[in-house]
Amino acid sequence: MFKKILFNSLLIFILCFSGCEEFYSFEAKKLNKKAEELVEESKIITDTDEKIILLSSALKKIEKIQKRYPKTKIAKLHRKEMKINNLNLNINELKKISKKQKIQSEKKVNVTKIKKNIDLADAEFRNGNKLKSSLSLLNAAQLSIDQIGDTRTKFRMSNEISKLRIFLNDKEKAFENLLMSEKYSDKMYTDLPKKIKNLTKVYKMYHELNKEDKKKEIEKKIYLIINNEVSNNDNKAVALIEVAKSNFLIENTYKVKEDLKKASKLAENSNTYLGIAKILYKINDIKELNIILEKAKIATKSKDQEFWIIRELINISLFEDSINKNEESYKTLLNAKNSIPIIPDERLVLELVDAFARINKIEEAEKLIKLIKPKYEQSMAYAFIGKQLGIKGHKTEMKSFSDKALIIAPDQIAGNYEFRGLPGFSTKGRIFAEVAKSYALIGEFNIAYELLSVIESDRFYKEGVSEVLIIQAKNDKMGARNLASKMLEHGGKIIDNKFLGKIAYAQAISGNIGGSLNIIKTMELGFDYSQALINITHEINFQQEDLQTLYH
Repeated sequence: MFKKILFNSLLIFILCFSGCEEFYSFEAKKLNKKAEELVEESKIITDTDEKIILLSSALKKIEKIQKRYPKTKIAKLHRKEMKINNLNLNINELKKISKKQKIQSEKKVNVTKIKKNIDLADAEFRNGNKLKSSLSLLNAAQLSIDQIGDTRTKFRMSNEISKLRIFLNDKEKAFENLLMSEKYSDKMYTDLPKKIKNLTKVYKMYHELNKEDKKKEIEKKIYLIINNEVSNNDNKAVALIEVAKSNFLIENTYKVKEDLKKASKLAENSNTYLGIAKILYKINDIKELNIILEKAKIATKSKDQEFWIIRELINISLFEDSINKNEESYKTLLNAKNSIPIIPDERLVLELVDAFARINKIEEAEKLIKLIKPKYEQSMAYAFIGKQLGIKGHKTEMKSFSDKALIIAPDQIAGNYEFRGLPGFSTKGRIFAEVAKSYALIGEFNIAYELLSVIESDRFYKEGVSEVLIIQAKNDKMGARNLASKMLEHGGKIIDNKFLGKIAYAQAISGNIGGSLNIIKTMELGFDYSQALINITHEINFQQEDLQTLYH
């Protein structure tokens, strides 16, 4: 009897188990069929986001099979084929594509808005409304910096836009820009000096907008970074100098003195002391200025390399010259000259030549050229002297030194430059570009462009032409406009975004705002595009002449 009961129980169990297996298999097949239908449907449609939705739904069904019916043949086959992994990979790839598509879509919308603002700016300027024109350009500039990848650049440009908005009394938008600047600062995890420098500008502009709470908040943030994140004392001093600069601009002399006092205790390098000295001169603290300048000179002696000793003494000398300490400036530069090693580095001698020329010691500058052997540095030395003579208005002497530079200019790389791992470039091209700028400074633009026309290096040709064109735009507006138009027409392959931005800037300086905006419309988004918009806005508002008259 017992055996019979046991047999019947076993039979019932087998039948039940067999039934469950069939049920599990049936359910697994049903889920798999639906998943396959979803996958096939995803192959037909073109919308990426819809594909992701369909495949995600299919994935859930496949995962359900593994969770509920792992012993079925379908589940085993899926594991063998790595069905879940493959679907996940496919979905992740589609998500990447979707993200790119969204960025492109947002960019298209952005570009449309930018173009509308530029067209509006053009129309408003034609109608004589400089304010509305400027605000539209700043709107375009703000939209355009969203397309720049580097956060530091975004931060700096956002501040430039805020500054112009404050000048134009667009306080609400200026405040919005500053809030955006703060967001950019929060994403800067390196380059603390630039972060602090830009934050001090935000601090200053909050003061100008009478946003005292925000100003205090930024001030606290800056000091926290200085105290907790800036690693060495000299860097802390440099940061405090940046804060002092902003406090000087908002006429908070008490805080300027407090921060300079702290900075002077922390400073270690000559250039840091020099930074303190420059502000002390502005607040007319001459006694402390002289003490700090002496510390700056002493600090140069702590350097192991002549290169840095000489360069730092040059910096001190040029500052002394700028504040009419001419005798001290000359002595400091002679000290730098006496620090030249027995076997001189021609690059250092070249910097000294330029410095002596800047403080109007031309004979001293010319004597130093004898220490230079490579033709490239010799030629550049004559070009530097010529440029400084041109700036001072000594045309005859400028031409004499410039001619010497051109005569000895070599065709190939020479001197230290061929041994220092620097990239190859046309030395003749660079020298001719420098001399061309000298001729532009004395108003002889035809000669400047003749010199530029023989440069074979695209790099130095573009740099030289854009700088000469900007100089010309300030002095010969119609000439600059006409030349800019010809360059755009015949420039060919050498015209890139940076070059276009420079030409647009030159057109704006010359008063041809419409022409500059037409150039902008041909440019690609990026740093040069945004900077050109900011530069044009600046020129509309800060030029002395009536741009509306020049426009027509």
